[in-house]
Amino acid sequence: MNFLRRAAAAALSVCTLLTCASCGENTANAMSVDGYDVRAGIYLYYVTNAYQEAISVLREGGETFEGAKETADYKKVMKDINIDNVTAEEWIQNKAETSCATFVAIERDFERLGLTLSGEQLAAIENSAASSMQYYGEFFQKTGIGEESVKDIIANSYKQSALWQEYYGEDGSVGVKEEELYDHYAENHLRIKYIEMPLKDGEGNLLKADGKAEIEKMAEDYMKRLQKKAGNEAELMEEMDFLIDEHNHYVTSLSEAAVTTTDDEGNTITTPTTPKVTTDKNGSTGETTTDATTTAPAETTTAEKTTEKTTETTTTTAKTDATGAETTETTAAVTTEKTTTSAAETTTTTTDATGYDKSKERILVVSTTAKEEEKKADETTTEPSYTPCEKVYTWAADEKTPLLKPELIKDDEVYYIVLKADIKTRMTEDDLWNTNAIETEREDMYNDEFLDMLDEMAKNLTVKRNERAFRRYKVLDVDTIGYQNALYSAYMSQYGSYGG
Repeated sequence: MNFLRRAAAAALSVCTLLTCASCGENTANAMSVDGYDVRAGIYLYYVTNAYQEAISVLREGGETFEGAKETADYKKVMKDINIDNVTAEEWIQNKAETSCATFVAIERDFERLGLTLSGEQLAAIENSAASSMQYYGEFFQKTGIGEESVKDIIANSYKQSALWQEYYGEDGSVGVKEEELYDHYAENHLRIKYIEMPLKDGEGNLLKADGKAEIEKMAEDYMKRLQKKAGNEAELMEEMDFLIDEHNHYVTSLSEAAVTTTDDEGNTITTPTTPKVTTDKNGSTGETTTDATTTAPAETTTAEKTTEKTTETTTTTAKTDATGAETTETTAAVTTEKTTTSAAETTTTTTDATGYDKSKERILVVSTTAKEEEKKADETTTEPSYTPCEKVYTWAADEKTPLLKPELIKDDEVYYIVLKADIKTRMTEDDLWNTNAIETEREDMYNDEFLDMLDEMAKNLTVKRNERAFRRYKVLDVDTIGYQNALYSAYMSQYGSYGG
């Protein structure tokens, strides 16, 4: 599970170099939270997180750290700057203190609920700690973060995941219903198919008026062919799939058919083709190409023959019941193999039992709406990423847009023929609504609420700082350059051989 604000990474990839080499007897603990003594090593880990967050906050606020190449350069900037009306040093200390309080809140609630970690989880914690010491041991030693603190931090992340399951998981005490998750997914996802028709030639140059007119004529013909299938979902989806293949082949043929010549000096000159549209005896449009001097024979890419073969298969699965006895379960699956022959190519597509070619569909995530932005005015919203373009997305996201009614949408450099379909048709356990999707939707809906709950728990705990420890550990002495170098070295040791 990916907790965005609290969970410690299992590999403890964040570490730093502080000026103190070890903790003295009176500074072994940084603070007491609700009677729980927080080790200095745990505090120093959260100091490091807070320091990196402070740098990010300052950069977002316009600080460029211009000329900062060494750790001392960053320290110089941080000494003379404020964040949220307090010094950077205080801000980092306060952030680390809050993180320590949340750490203890997780420990206390885990204990209160009588939860335990499994033997497998305990073994994983040991392995993660050993891995962390292997990669960051030198930094931990110089920082004052001992191996026991490393284990505690990793174990705390496992305990946080256990609390999540206890409250918001399946059968959790909050009572999240799968129907609610289902509806949320359906409301926030769009299902479309589209034909992308670039207004460009084989070399990527924008077409002139005549070429653009030919593309528009082609698009109108596609629309007519789709409209003839209106009222029959299976035939409409099948025709849309075929047209997608047809146009993709056409676009590819433009690049392959470019005319290549040489000039007087022997340099290669490629003359892009210009699309032309022809009509066959049945009135259907096909595509041909014309170079600068020669006209190619008319050749259509409309379908000549479509054949289908339906296959039913059975699968026997071994299972174990509550008593441990082995049982078997047999399930049947129907697939349709559809072979479509055109003047240009033959394609074989395997579809699911509904007859839809899922590879030609796009599932879009609905961006944050203005209404949601108003409700969360104090939160940062992400700029939406439009697929395939803003006009298409806006059309698809409009609740008034009818399903299974093709639309021609004209963007500046591309025409799109788009079809919106019912997302719920594909929300089955063997397709979009599988176990991973359900858990992802659960987290999307409730993760912030869960983290707020942990924050509230932490606020209700009494924190008593060990002022001597706070004076000893100079948070602005964090070796940010050393941290970056160590992180890079660890990354390269694990992934460098794979080409980064």
